[in-house]
Amino acid sequence: MTVKHSYPSAPTEVAASLPRGAARDAVEELGRRIVNDVYPQGEPIPTEPELAESLGVSRTTIRDAIKVLSGKGMIRTARRYGTKVRPISEWHLLDSDVISWHEPTHSRLGQMFVETTELRCIFEPAAAELAAQRATPEQVRNILESAHALLPGTLSTTELYAEDSRFHCTILDATCNLMMRQLRPMIISILRISYEFGVQTENGGTPFREGHIRVAEAIRDRNGALARHEMEHMLEANRETANAYWSTRNARATGG
Repeated sequence: MTVKHSYPSAPTEVAASLPRGAARDAVEELGRRIVNDVYPQGEPIPTEPELAESLGVSRTTIRDAIKVLSGKGMIRTARRYGTKVRPISEWHLLDSDVISWHEPTHSRLGQMFVETTELRCIFEPAAAELAAQRATPEQVRNILESAHALLPGTLSTTELYAEDSRFHCTILDATCNLMMRQLRPMIISILRISYEFGVQTENGGTPFREGHIRVAEAIRDRNGALARHEMEHMLEANRETANAYWSTRNARATGG
């Protein structure tokens, strides 16, 4: 089996999406083969007996793995053609497992990083404005503490990732909107891309600490309009850095 790429551990509880034991290993190996184009979109994957032999597991284990991957939108099974890889547009691309199965050099990660940054620009400013209106004193403290804790050179990447996730997830909690709160796993997945492949790991260097603090202070001061503005400003800077980072990385990869 290929070696799984190592990500910082998720700092916020997210419901486990994988089984245990041999079934988990099978899911992860087949997931890596799919996202890294060993099994191309629209094409059938090997049969259950072939996969069982390839992975050294039972056919029952393979069936369990296929159920999980079907639930992530990655494959579809039908009697007339067996099991095929579905189009990428149908995959659950914000699923942390799907993200983690990509090889670090896969070109799709650049697009995912840029597009998820754009997505954040849409909903996080509104969340910051609501948080300024509704956050509890404890939530305000957590937002301020996590913003001030973003000290590159002092914290490890995993610790920075944890504090950054705490900041953004607490803001979602502070909206007191159950639908908004359910975006927490999405935020964790987006930040996971950022820390593993983006501005926090190379040229962009550090989390935008001052921007986080300005957002936190606007929430503390119950200034919703300012909280929205500061979050928009911070995320726009992230978006520009994301575009520049991936343009440079792609140029290196192609020798441009």
